Amino acid sequence: MKTSLIKRFLLATAVALVSLQAAIAGDLVYLNSKQGAQRLLNADMNQQYFLIENFVDVQENLGFCGPASMAAALNSLPTIKRPKTSELGSYAYFTQDSLFTDATSKVKSRSEVMRAGLTLQQMALFLDKLGVASTIYYGDTLNEASFRDLIRANLSDSNQRILVNFNRATLNQAGTGHFSPIAAYDSATDSVLILDVAKFKYPPFWVKTTDLLAAMQTMDPDSGKNRGLLILKAAPTQ
Repeated sequence: MKTSLIKRFLLATAVALVSLQAAIAGDLVYLNSKQGAQRLLNADMNQQYFLIENFVDVQENLGFCGPASMAAALNSLPTIKRPKTSELGSYAYFTQDSLFTDATSKVKSRSEVMRAGLTLQQMALFLDKLGVASTIYYGDTLNEASFRDLIRANLSDSNQRILVNFNRATLNQAGTGHFSPIAAYDSATDSVLILDVAKFKYPPFWVKTTDLLAAMQTMDPDSGKNRGLLILKAAPTQ
């Protein structure tokens, strides 16, 4: 009798979890849909989309969501000096590979990042070695109100960019930990637009702030800390 009750409880719990995931997944609106495109046009904070979208390149391999996100953000900030590489000749541009300098490779080598990706702290250390200021906000230090305040403050400042680290599984997407830039906020639907650097998996998508916060308030096993977000700050243009 007891065993039967336990089985029924476990089954009911599993069904509830599946239903919750489905509800969350149903709230994701992809930008390549009519609804997603219209939301971008109507969003009250969409200017950063037009500043950063052109610089979002697909991550080179499964571990490079962090480098791809950093490169997009850095290229989109006009006062950040871009490096020149032999591959691009006289054109200065941050590539995912050019982020690996002698200094940043001491934080984590290219081969290690390919294998295991980057944590929030390692991303901040990379940026520090590149001379770029950044601030980490872990998911467990944020609530819904403070998260919205951070988003609004960042998207209102053309000299800042926001990179979010979240668990895809919480949003019922394939995969686990992932980095990508946030590019817009729509107050009417209380949702943010994530420019997914894993373009081979998903197009940019809108997600409710409450759902994204839940995906940030998950443990990163590599750091032993919550996931969260990283805000990059550049000097203002003259």
